[in-house]
Amino acid sequence: MKALLFALLLIFITAFQSCKDSGIITPVDQSNISLVSVYSTNASTNGVYVMPINLRDYALIADGTNGMQVVDITIINQPDSVSSFDTDGNANDVTASYINGDLYAFISDYDNGFVVLDIDNPSNPFLIGTILVTGFVNTSFIDQSNKLAYIAMESGQIQVYDISQLPDMPTFVSSISIGTSGINGVYLSGNYLYAAAGSNGLAVINVTDPAAPVLTNVFNTTGVASDVVVNGGFAYVADSYNGMLILDVTSPQAPVYKSKFTGTGQILGVYANNNNVYCADNTYGIENVNVSNASSPNQVGYIQTNSSAVNIFYSGGYIFLAAAEGGLGIYQPTSSLDNR
Repeated sequence: MKALLFALLLIFITAFQSCKDSGIITPVDQSNISLVSVYSTNASTNGVYVMPINLRDYALIADGTNGMQVVDITIINQPDSVSSFDTDGNANDVTASYINGDLYAFISDYDNGFVVLDIDNPSNPFLIGTILVTGFVNTSFIDQSNKLAYIAMESGQIQVYDISQLPDMPTFVSSISIGTSGINGVYLSGNYLYAAAGSNGLAVINVTDPAAPVLTNVFNTTGVASDVVVNGGFAYVADSYNGMLILDVTSPQAPVYKSKFTGTGQILGVYANNNNVYCADNTYGIENVNVSNASSPNQVGYIQTNSSAVNIFYSGGYIFLAAAEGGLGIYQPTSSLDNR
């Protein structure tokens, strides 16, 4: 009897752990994209940034109320927890950059401002400092060449900080306001900063002089602009239920609408690689859009993830999906178009 009870208990525990750790459910529908592995977190995976550190590959995860997690993904189908840093706020996004020879992680910590960590040793991240700002921090872009941080706010403001003296604390340079809608994505290309400014659309800012940024254009996307990436003279805008817009920004002061990929649901994040744009499509999953013809984008791959798809990153032939309550999903595109 005791042996039977023990066996039943073991089955129950195994089943419980399986449910707890499963995160992203096995896809029910897919084409040219396959699931490789899942890393489950204890909070909400809102953002992910992938890079090599000391000859190994790591994913930095913005994990909501748990702060930042560092995961070793060198063995891609066996992601392994390395360390974590519990911030005081709600980690919305994370990026990383080498400044003055040291590697730093920059966490958009929403109600706790902008957190800077030294991650030269991924196993032991430590706090450099926190920039306390008035309002909530959604995301950021680090200009490594000019050692500047562009911090995007829920209030519709972008603040510019000088990070050239790290590990000394960053210093304020300037700010610019773009209406009252939250800024959810920023991307620097040349001397122009592109901001996905919610219901205001896509804002284009001339930052030739970071101390005096100039708003040169606000393009009404008709949806709610959630993310933006610029590649090859085109801006790709995640415009929520309005799909993914393609704008010609050869002349950044005057973006020209080229086309739109409607998507299946609500496109919240985008990442461009060669002629492909990977879209995080909220409750649907991932859509791979070939944009070799900017006037006629077409879907060449998709996978239904059955969990929220809120942010997306591509590196080394793999797609990394920030899936909120589903954790981090790692996928591999299998279409030959992904390399074109």
